[in-house]
Amino acid sequence: MRSLALNLRLLCGFRAIQMSMIPIAIVPLYWREDLGLSMAQIFSLQALFGLFAASFEFPGGYLADRIGYRSALACSTVFSAAGWVTLGFSVDFGSLLVGELFLAISLALSSGTDSALLYESCVELGQETEFGRWFGLSRSIGAVAEGSAALFAGLLYTIWGPLPFFVQAGLWAVNAVIVLALLEPARHPPNSGPAWQQVKGILAFALVENPRLRASIVVVTILGLSTFTPVWMVAVYSEKAGVDPTWIGPIWAAANYTVALGLWASAGVARRVGPFPALFACTGLITLGLAGMGVTHALWGFAFYFAVCLGRGVNGPILNHMQQRLIPSKDRASLLSLNSLAFRLGFFLLGPFLGLGVDRFGEHPVLLAAALVCSLAGAATVFWLQQSFQDARS
Repeated sequence: MRSLALNLRLLCGFRAIQMSMIPIAIVPLYWREDLGLSMAQIFSLQALFGLFAASFEFPGGYLADRIGYRSALACSTVFSAAGWVTLGFSVDFGSLLVGELFLAISLALSSGTDSALLYESCVELGQETEFGRWFGLSRSIGAVAEGSAALFAGLLYTIWGPLPFFVQAGLWAVNAVIVLALLEPARHPPNSGPAWQQVKGILAFALVENPRLRASIVVVTILGLSTFTPVWMVAVYSEKAGVDPTWIGPIWAAANYTVALGLWASAGVARRVGPFPALFACTGLITLGLAGMGVTHALWGFAFYFAVCLGRGVNGPILNHMQQRLIPSKDRASLLSLNSLAFRLGFFLLGPFLGLGVDRFGEHPVLLAAALVCSLAGAATVFWLQQSFQDARS
């Protein structure tokens, strides 16, 4: 038991390395200024990354349930290191696309797998009720790591444009050591039988048989797309508002620290006000942030982005813990992967239109449109989720 308890801390370390994405803060500027990409191409790259991730998302979770969470995370480390190295050497759209493909495979193998391993470890340790706290802690540590890494991004970028990518690849060697130290918990084995029948059973459970899980996946997707929309705009948005480029790293860091604060406080907020009022509040915060960025043209208009980040942080652990309690052990990673699958497919469809909208109309109208969609779709889907839980109890 003592060794299995170490999983909880090791997974926090894994998340910290995974989210220490040093290049992310400078990617829009590097791709636009150094490699000559347009905003439409940048959004298209991210949309294609989403398509790749969506294509591998469910197979990655399905594989993790069958080969073991630890083995899936080990494969994820290899693909991630290869992806960052490829991006560092890339000089055009095509080579960037190869790097994005490797990163998408890595994400598909780890998405859902790390939280499934965390939940199963908590269950075996008799600490299921503590999962929300550990999930929030691991994600908040990851957000702090991402924000802190951004502080070094500008410095590394000024030394040599591709350097942040190669430093990021090196960090994954540390994650390989962490994965080797993890232990696989005991859990219910997946069903035997033809793979296609198993896949049909998993999808039927999520999309037909369990209305609460279906509704929760939709909420995760809507709130995820709403909070992700400004991520690829905030650097250019701030620069156009007159913010010195040297402040991009600190802004990115502060935003991620705000996400971390929300993640850390999430379990306590859910206990005090209830999960559904908290989710409605998150929808309001995200809408406020998007609308504020849209209507403000002042130098510090980007500060509204922090409201988006706070809403993003608080909602994650609440929704994940809801889902974990609805999902059987044998297919946990497979079913959790459906969240990312829906989100990635959504961004694949939405991303190019966002990029074209920014290139043609600017960031402000696009952000205002996003605020309107979030306010309507976000509130409606959270209400639907609440009703599905009430119906299940009646």
